Amino acid sequence: MLERTVDSTAALTATDRTSALALAEAYGNATALAVERDTVAWQSAADDVNAKDARMKALCGAG
Repeated sequence: MLERTVDSTAALTATDRTSALALAEAYGNATALAVERDTVAWQSAADDVNAKDARMKALCGAG
């Protein structure tokens, strides 16, 4: 869903687009790891999502 939104939003700068796509990928990785029930790997993926989400919030003026 994030990838489609990024692709359809012409107002994003290249940096914003890259950050948004990285966040989308991090969400996908976290979801995949949650299924594996590997707590350490999932926590690392969740930390990655949180870091990338904070970066996007800062870019959007919401963080």
